[in-house]
Amino acid sequence: ETLAAEARLLERSRTTTAPTVPVEVIQKITRRPDREGRLLGEDQAAALAKIAISARAVDVLVGPAGAGKTTAMRALRTAWEREHGRGSVIGLAPSAVAAQVLADDLGIRTENTAKWWQDHQNAGTSFRNGQLVIVDEASLAGTLSLDRITEHATEMGAKVLLVGDWAQLQSVTAGGAFSLLVHDRADTPELVDVHRFVNEWEKAASLDLR
Repeated sequence: ETLAAEARLLERSRTTTAPTVPVEVIQKITRRPDREGRLLGEDQAAALAKIAISARAVDVLVGPAGAGKTTAMRALRTAWEREHGRGSVIGLAPSAVAAQVLADDLGIRTENTAKWWQDHQNAGTSFRNGQLVIVDEASLAGTLSLDRITEHATEMGAKVLLVGDWAQLQSVTAGGAFSLLVHDRADTPELVDVHRFVNEWEKAASLDLR
């Protein structure tokens, strides 16, 4: 069952029928300072451009701790809502804590993946056409869970963005799908510059630990 789910996820990651954002819109957003007056790095801007125009039903964003994934997602949310309307970006995460952090960071409606699926089955909660569904901490999400969520998103005309780090610990359930999707393509959107630390040795130590 897990192998079949992995195959379906790979197929969706190669399917190019998802909504997009024009490159000029994403460039306009990425060239502006964020709310703290900082400009996005070149790797952040390049990664967001790839995601915005790819039309992949399932896309990925990879980065080590401190590489600015949250900052990048915030800019992507701004660009996506400019093109697809207010509320067109929602978030999911494998745990309630991670979902709440995502909600606080991006200012979007979020839920944990298990609760969302339960609400989908019992109350008809659904994605809608043109939405961007961000799944944060995606390396911790189980393969079967990602399969169910991405299947429904594809059916509804939404795009799923899996955000995380393949080098992190994997799901306690049958997992590894995030790493599989990342390594399946040669042009994976990836953040490489660590911004969190002031001293260069701290950045180097963080990446060595990773």
